[in-house]
Amino acid sequence: MSRERSDAPVVLVAGGARVDAGKTTFSTGLVARLAARAGDAVGVKPRAGNDYWYDHDDYRIASDAGRLYGKDARRLAAASTRPLLTVGDRSGRRDRPEAITPEAINPVHRLWRPTPGRTGMLGDADRTFLCDRVTTEEGSRFVVNGAAEAAGLLPDGLAERLPLAEATSVDDVAAFNDVMAADYLPAFDRLAARVAAASVPVVVESYADVAGPLPRDGPVEPDAVAVVDPGRARIFAGDRYAKARAVASGSPREGTIEEHTGTVTEMIEPLATVGLPALSGDERGDPDRVADRYAPAYETLLEAV
Repeated sequence: MSRERSDAPVVLVAGGARVDAGKTTFSTGLVARLAARAGDAVGVKPRAGNDYWYDHDDYRIASDAGRLYGKDARRLAAASTRPLLTVGDRSGRRDRPEAITPEAINPVHRLWRPTPGRTGMLGDADRTFLCDRVTTEEGSRFVVNGAAEAAGLLPDGLAERLPLAEATSVDDVAAFNDVMAADYLPAFDRLAARVAAASVPVVVESYADVAGPLPRDGPVEPDAVAVVDPGRARIFAGDRYAKARAVASGSPREGTIEEHTGTVTEMIEPLATVGLPALSGDERGDPDRVADRYAPAYETLLEAV
């Protein structure tokens, strides 16, 4: 399905560092700016996670309803003005029964917990993954870290809050990789196909300092890229960024799974670097106010589309 790229661009927002760079604030404001220009826009965050300890309020809000998602996906869903349609549905109706839920725009969400002095099953020092929520074609599916469960690391009440009775348990990396191939990668592929077929602008937000959250050999190549750090946004041409990401995928550090933003950006020069003002909590929570305060950065970014 073809689309007018100038009317329905795909813009990637990546972070320049693992620390909280302000990606979601930038992304929600950009969704608001694109919706004001094009009539509708949607934001997606393919992968996300939160921590049972540090993000406990967010965990409680979601798990009170038997769900698992984070505030980033919740904020992006709230900023979006139209559901991301399934491939082949070109009705364009805004009264579709599908809601703009965090699960619809965030197919994989992970719950962590801090475990000082312990390296988790996935190789992360001082923290351990507890369970994942994966959005499948049939709905949400849960995957539990069986090794963490055996070690008594699952928080009290987790199994009562989330529907883990039918969850898949993985005890080692090999088992986890099997589940990833069967469910996670198809979930990313389905989202990528929906983004590629979208008739409205789409903002794709990455996670941590990962250069891109969707498969680099998939159907989505961004029209423009914003790499966000505290106080600035670097703007890159989408095609040059995609080529640099492909080169970075062959480096020893990156391997074949994901590329880090710094490895990509060190190969190419930004089209522009724009300052971002500090925002109050009230401003960060209002996409329209973010769109106003970050207007110069968004104008520069959209000139690259």
